[in-house]
Amino acid sequence: MNNLTGTAFPHRRIKSFARRSGRMTLGQRKGLETCLPQYLWPDKPEESLQRIEGLNKPLILDIGFGMGHSLVWQAENYPQYHFLGLEVFLPGAARLASLLKEKNIDNADIFLSDVSLFIEDLLPPSCLSGVQLFFPDPWPKKRHQKRRLLQADFLERVQLRMKPGAFLHFASDWMDYSQNVASLLTDSKNFGWQRNSGVEVPARPKTRYEERGLLQGHEIRDIIAFLEKRQDQ
Repeated sequence: MNNLTGTAFPHRRIKSFARRSGRMTLGQRKGLETCLPQYLWPDKPEESLQRIEGLNKPLILDIGFGMGHSLVWQAENYPQYHFLGLEVFLPGAARLASLLKEKNIDNADIFLSDVSLFIEDLLPPSCLSGVQLFFPDPWPKKRHQKRRLLQADFLERVQLRMKPGAFLHFASDWMDYSQNVASLLTDSKNFGWQRNSGVEVPARPKTRYEERGLLQGHEIRDIIAFLEKRQDQ
């Protein structure tokens, strides 16, 4: 499988993203060529499992890190965790890799893929201590909302990869999306609002998407829930 495109995955699902290569600056292209390879997560199941087993820190999955500034800030301020960032925006991954190398950060990795395919093919059960989705694409038009990532089917799949007590942290400036997520977690028999493990939920810095939402008069909402039991238990 080509871990820069994910085209070898055989599954077909409704995409929650539009793949964007974008124009890259000279700095981003340098990051792609010289920095990204050393931070790429393995793209084979057995190698991914070995990577997880070799970590001596709880693993946090960060979905859609954009240009990577938030993930870098967290990795710097929470060295007790290992962060795995997923993104489909190649210039963003190149920029993140450059920042990680510049700051000599060794508790973060990168994978370019649709998260639904990644969690099913490369993550074993009960390996995640946390899952983060900060300002995912809201797909605001009603006819497109089926493309929103955090829905019941995704929640069922991702919870199988989460440890009991693991957190799910969602942030958005779209109120109806936040309300839908809150209702989804409230209705779930497996998630609750009280922390029941020693896992600390990392704080997050303000992102440019958040600042843009505030300028547009949007309300920012953070939702944090904890896995009390898995669907298969």
